[in-house]
Amino acid sequence: MIELGIPVNVVGDIHGQFPDLQRIFSALGLPGKTRFLFLGDYVDRGPQSLECIASLVAWKIAFPKKVFMLRGNHEFASINREYGFYEELEKRFNVGHAMRLWKEFNELFSVFPLAALIKGRILCMHGGLSPRMNSIDDIKNVTMPLTECIPDSLEQDLVWADPKLDIKGWEPNQLRNVSVAFGEDVVTKMCRKLGLDLVIRAHQVMENGYGFFAGRKLVTIFSAPKYADLQNRGAVLKISKKMVMKFVVLNPVSTETAGKDNFQKAFRDDQSSYRMTGDPVV
Repeated sequence: MIELGIPVNVVGDIHGQFPDLQRIFSALGLPGKTRFLFLGDYVDRGPQSLECIASLVAWKIAFPKKVFMLRGNHEFASINREYGFYEELEKRFNVGHAMRLWKEFNELFSVFPLAALIKGRILCMHGGLSPRMNSIDDIKNVTMPLTECIPDSLEQDLVWADPKLDIKGWEPNQLRNVSVAFGEDVVTKMCRKLGLDLVIRAHQVMENGYGFFAGRKLVTIFSAPKYADLQNRGAVLKISKKMVMKFVVLNPVSTETAGKDNFQKAFRDDQSSYRMTGDPVV
């Protein structure tokens, strides 16, 4: 687990959409001057996973106190072997080199942290909360490196769990067939128990790029617009020195809008946006 201060820009799923990653930097500034926290899922689905992960790792090496990278569920070998990353490497390198690169990237992923704490009050992860989390120390005590998640574990929930409307407590995550789903009451109780003001997570496509849950105690950020040919927007959350939060929303780029201003400020922040996401994609 990592702890960091403010200001910070929080970025959700990228999924191999390298041009959109560049759009984010264009809008918010480069990491040398601006602090970034990425919530995982850099690879798979999109066509340029290698560019995304390689450039972010390079930024991390260049500015270790400005770039922070969490692990998503797609930073596990069992997932990125099947959902695009390995196939992309195979197309671009011979089989031997592709396999070596894939293994080395997954070795790197095994030491990526699973959560971050901003100013001691904002808990961030890729997936969601866990019934196995009784304190922040439980996250700090996760043994690293972590090759694969043990089923029904805190680690698995941090990268796989989802909030769900219209339930109370915890239930099996039937849409993903892994981890748990949790209700708004869980978020409220967990924030009170852990002394949190907000939970920030990614992992689910949001029609507007972001969506609130549990009376704005939890927000989901998804930063890959037009993901899997959907017409969703992407979003990044800016947290200022005064803890003022603002969304930057990325519109999908089309032939008609290419080269034009494809950013807009947040326009809908009500909870209804959370209900419109449809079923999650792995």
